[in-house]
Amino acid sequence: MRNVLAIAGKELRQSFSNSVAYVSMGGFLILAGFFFYDMVTSYNKYMGYAQMNPQMMDQINVNDLIVSPLFHTMNVLLLLIVPLITMRLFAEERALGTDEMLLTSPISVGEIVTGKMIAALAFYALLIAMTAVYPAILLKYARPDLGKLFAGYIGLLLMGGAFISFGMFASTLTRSQVVAATVSFTVLLVFWILGWLAESQQGAVGGVMRYLSMTDHFERFSQGVVDSSDVVFYVSFIAFFWFLATRAVEATRWR
Repeated sequence: MRNVLAIAGKELRQSFSNSVAYVSMGGFLILAGFFFYDMVTSYNKYMGYAQMNPQMMDQINVNDLIVSPLFHTMNVLLLLIVPLITMRLFAEERALGTDEMLLTSPISVGEIVTGKMIAALAFYALLIAMTAVYPAILLKYARPDLGKLFAGYIGLLLMGGAFISFGMFASTLTRSQVVAATVSFTVLLVFWILGWLAESQQGAVGGVMRYLSMTDHFERFSQGVVDSSDVVFYVSFIAFFWFLATRAVEATRWR
């Protein structure tokens, strides 16, 4: 465990010495803040209309108009940001030639991969934690469903872990960070839209596509439901691509 934490600490320090980390973090927070402001503004407009037409009050719900849309918006933004977080994990090492030193050290490949993944997850968790200001504002001025907020953040963390595991695997396949980010974004986008594509499919094919859809599993979290089947899907996805990343690095080690 000491080796894993040492690798994770080294990766985190390198992340914050890189301008890409600050650009991706700043870009995410600015965009998320803009969309949150837009949702709150729209909610206030609906409230103004509802005061003139009391029958509309039953249709005005902060959870449906702000909380759920906010989680879906952050979900989309993270699809763009996570490949920037993971692209350098192994590709940079290979480009700089420092991967040989790392792979010939007494640290196991599993520890290396796990340490780098923990570092990426820690950076991601920090990014998500910074958005807690939005629920705090809602709690001060409205009555959002705490269960829905809690479930939504669990969903974001699990989906982010799935994004990171694949992004890390993509980074093991190339020495180019741009290629790693592009492959990661493209494949994750496919997983993200599978639910839409499944609507035109029937039978077993449609069922498999819906099961593999990232958005279908996240939808229940955004609605305040923590379903064990969705948790199992994300954990299995993370474990599978952690395993592939480990095998890919091992293949590099013995070349």
